[in-house]
Amino acid sequence: MRFTKRFKENALLIAFGIVLFVLLTNYRVLFDVLGYIKDILFPVILGCIIAFILNVPMSAIEKYVFRTPKDPKKAKVIEKIKRPCSIVLTLLITIGIVVLLVALIIPSLAKTISSLSENIPQIVDHISEKIAGNKALSSIFKSFDITADNLSENLTNWLKNGVSAIQSMDSTMSFAQAIFSSIIDFVLGIFFSIYILAQKETLKRQATKVLSAFLPERATLKAGRIGQKSVDTFGRFLTGQCTDAALFGSCCMLGCLAFGFPDPVLIGIVLAVSALIPLIGATIGMIIGFLLISVTSVTQAFWFCIFVLVMMQLDANFIYPRIVGNSVGLPPLWVLFSVTVGGRLFGVLGMFLAVPVCAIVYSAASEIVNDRLERRKKLKEAKEARQSKKAESSQ
Repeated sequence: MRFTKRFKENALLIAFGIVLFVLLTNYRVLFDVLGYIKDILFPVILGCIIAFILNVPMSAIEKYVFRTPKDPKKAKVIEKIKRPCSIVLTLLITIGIVVLLVALIIPSLAKTISSLSENIPQIVDHISEKIAGNKALSSIFKSFDITADNLSENLTNWLKNGVSAIQSMDSTMSFAQAIFSSIIDFVLGIFFSIYILAQKETLKRQATKVLSAFLPERATLKAGRIGQKSVDTFGRFLTGQCTDAALFGSCCMLGCLAFGFPDPVLIGIVLAVSALIPLIGATIGMIIGFLLISVTSVTQAFWFCIFVLVMMQLDANFIYPRIVGNSVGLPPLWVLFSVTVGGRLFGVLGMFLAVPVCAIVYSAASEIVNDRLERRKKLKEAKEARQSKKAESSQ
């Protein structure tokens, strides 16, 4: 029995509908299976993510530090040592930056929260006096059974718990020991990433060979284009995002110095690091800065928030578009969607990586859809041309 093309398409459509129905009716089982697979493969996934990030600075080090000399003998030596040396330098720079940031931010944040926890009763009393003078706010607080005593107690306990958690990471060494002793997956992920970085050309050739064996030549070429575009998109995004975050943090630090806000260097670093998270990172940094300044003066903390909001508008409308440009090319709705989903799945790292990953998927889907539409357009034009010739010949 010979099956026509239309019959095969209808059979595939029916099979897809059945599979989709089964998945939707048993979505909990599907999520459990996906979660189980994610737990098993998490070190590999983490290693791929780390390698994807570190590939950008490693490639820059290979390009600018280990340039190929004209002398063939020296070129041969450089070719052998540039990859391992570049990996080591990239890891040392990354670890140094992380250790420096932890050493600067964690102790100050612990001190700030500790001071806030001691001053909570006075702050709550002041707020209670303001609320008591407002009938509308007073009725709202009474309807939720919120009093000054239980509010003060709950806030104090919450801040004390935060202090104890942060103080346990007060020193850089204890923080590093806590991470490496409790998360073995992270260590495995590092080893996977080192292997991927060291053998990235070999892995690329193997992937191309596998695709060529099972897919048509056209699909293999398209997969190669999408993969290269993904690497280029992420590289441009990471470079632009880091440049914009450094510039944003520097401008905020200079502004804090000009307006006399306390701890300008620390606040500038906090804002620069938080600005690496697209869309909502600067807001998170503003909240942390507000906490740091409110220990000294609540009024200054309020004006600091106004200043950061102005800087965020300047950055979003003038600085960010010129530095990052259209390297990602995602509409704002998809940016918000990707940041939300990435944060839910992988925390802060997921929020940072979600935008370029979503941009890659968006770009690949756009290319596939546009290619299929172009093919349909050509088929339609060819069909119309045949019909036109047939009509002319019949006349």
